[in-house]
Amino acid sequence: MTNDTSLFTPTQRRMLQVLSDGLPHTRLELAACLEDELAKPSAVKKHLYLMRKVLRAQGQEIVCEFDLKRPRYRHVILLPQALPSG
Repeated sequence: MTNDTSLFTPTQRRMLQVLSDGLPHTRLELAACLEDELAKPSAVKKHLYLMRKVLRAQGQEIVCEFDLKRPRYRHVILLPQALPSG
């Protein structure tokens, strides 16, 4: 979905590749993209935070949805804000 992937680290580009299908993914699925196989799944949060900052400027977002109380992450394109009429 994103046009300019040069703003992301190699790990973040791998995460975006996973998220590019538009389906929700678990933290464990995204953790598989980390270079360090011993990294905790919580390390994904830091990458998501940094990726969201870049994506928001491009009109995109990584949203968190809950399925049976488990977070899942989805890459979406945001709708443009309507200008107030009048």
